[in-house]
Amino acid sequence: MEDGTAFCPSCSAPQIRVTATAPITETLPSVATSQGESFPEANAIQWSQALPSAALAGLIAACLMFIPLGAFGLGMIAAGVFALVFYRRRHSFGHLTPGMGARLGALSGTFGFAFFAVFTAIEVLVFHSGGQLRAALLEAVQQSASRTSDPQAQQVLDYLKSPPGLALVMGIGLAVTFVIFLLLSSAGGAVTAVLLRRREK
Repeated sequence: MEDGTAFCPSCSAPQIRVTATAPITETLPSVATSQGESFPEANAIQWSQALPSAALAGLIAACLMFIPLGAFGLGMIAAGVFALVFYRRRHSFGHLTPGMGARLGALSGTFGFAFFAVFTAIEVLVFHSGGQLRAALLEAVQQSASRTSDPQAQQVLDYLKSPPGLALVMGIGLAVTFVIFLLLSSAGGAVTAVLLRRREK
């Protein structure tokens, strides 16, 4: 049989030749963003973008804490909300989960509490508001003392009136404020992540 003959001249059988080739595997290129991030890392927090976003959100939240509505928790929630908004502007690639939003919110809450503590210390040192704060604490302790007649409770309240006791009360107050900052900012970040994800869909 000569090459190129389609049918056998004797029996008219078709001459079909199949050449086996190696399977072709198509490699999909990784999708990259303008920052050079690849697709497998899209659903992970990019901390190089998250840190400045959380710091800026914490600064805004600390400033909001000095207005009436901010002191009632609005500033703390705003820390998580702004952290997600700023992070999405810097890193628009990938999806934000509620867990990621909570972590970013907690980070911004940490920054927010740190800024708030620094601003409070500056206010006490520069504007000499420490006396007013001490008077407010003493008044609160005295009101508590007037409501109880237990001798042991009276001893505890008398200790709280002393300078070491007032320092202890301030330390406990700061610790409680930090915990509330973390909880509310984490909640704000988680809820904002859900809302942003629904909006993108």
